[in-house]
Amino acid sequence: MDLHFKGVNDRTGRVEWIERDLARSTSPEGLIMEEWQVCVGRDLTKDELSTIAWLAGLEQSTIDNVMSLIKSANIHGSHNRS
Repeated sequence: MDLHFKGVNDRTGRVEWIERDLARSTSPEGLIMEEWQVCVGRDLTKDELSTIAWLAGLEQSTIDNVMSLIKSANIHGSHNRS
């Protein structure tokens, strides 16, 4: 990960970061990611970052459903490890 703080988006009020590992010809400085996308607690692989970028382009309800599944799997998995 090559993540750099960009600032707060005036329009949305959300904190944004630039992931320079995902730079492309259409966004040579890197991919802009919101705070929720980078608060995983570890460095993400390029494939994981690309998946998050893809997810961010979906409808909010779809994002909420996917995040709910991930959270549930994490909680369920944590209880089974004990």
